[in-house]
Amino acid sequence: MEQHVLRILIIDDETAFSNLLKMDLETSDAYKVTTEESGEAGIEKLKDENFDIILLDYHLGSMTGLQVLEWMNSEKKETPVIMLTAAGTEEVAVNAMKLGAYDYARKERLELEHLPVLINGVYERYLFRLDTKKRELEKIEKEKQQAAMQMFQTTVRTIAHHVNNALAVIMLRSASYERNARKNLDPTTADQLINLIEDLKEQATVIESVVRSLVELSNVVYTHYASDQSIIDIKKDLEENLKKLLEHPEAFAEQ
Repeated sequence: MEQHVLRILIIDDETAFSNLLKMDLETSDAYKVTTEESGEAGIEKLKDENFDIILLDYHLGSMTGLQVLEWMNSEKKETPVIMLTAAGTEEVAVNAMKLGAYDYARKERLELEHLPVLINGVYERYLFRLDTKKRELEKIEKEKQQAAMQMFQTTVRTIAHHVNNALAVIMLRSASYERNARKNLDPTTADQLINLIEDLKEQATVIESVVRSLVELSNVVYTHYASDQSIIDIKKDLEENLKKLLEHPEAFAEQ
C-alpha cells in the first residue's frame, strides 16, 4: 500500500527556523513541506491549497497565530494545528487549544528527531476525531431514518384504520340496501340497483386490498430501513404493484 505523504504548512516569520524544519522533515519521503513567512501569506495559501498539518508560530509580525486560528474557525478549516510558542507564553498555548489547536510545542525545546513523532501523533488524533465524527453523524442519520419510518408506519396504520372502518360501513349498508331493494322495488329496478351495489362492493374490496398492501409495505420498510439495497428493492416492488393495480385492479380484489 502506497504511503500517504503528509503535506505540512509551516507559518513562521523566522525563515531560518522554518527552513531548518523543512530541510530536516523532507529528508523523509513521508513529508512535503511548504513555508510561509506571515499570517496573511499563510491564510492565502490555505485558501488555495489543502494541508494535512500546520505548524503555526504565534509571533507573525502584523498578525498573530491566534488570529490565523480564528480565521480558520470562521472558514471551518479543520486542518490540525500545532502551535509553536516561546518561553513565557503558556497563556498563548492555552488560548490556541481553546481555538482548536491539537497540540503545542516550545520552539526553544523542539527536538528535530522528536518532531515526526509529534506530527504523526497529531495527525492520527485528527483521523480518529474525523472517524468519530463520521460515526456520530451516521448514528444521528440512522436515528432520523428510524423516526421517519416510525412516523410513516404510524400514519399508514391510522389511515388504514379509518379507511377500513369506512369500508365496513359501506359493506353493511350495501347489504341493507340490497335487502330493501328486493323487498320494496320492482324486479328490474331492484336488479339495476343491486348491480350498482355489487360494483361498489367490488371497488371497496380493491381499496381494502390496497390498504392492506400498504400496511404490509410499511412493516417491511420499518424492518429493513437501514439497508440501502432493501429500500431499492421495496421501491421497485411498490412501483410494480402500483403498475399492476392500474392495469388490472380486479386482480387485487381477488387477493
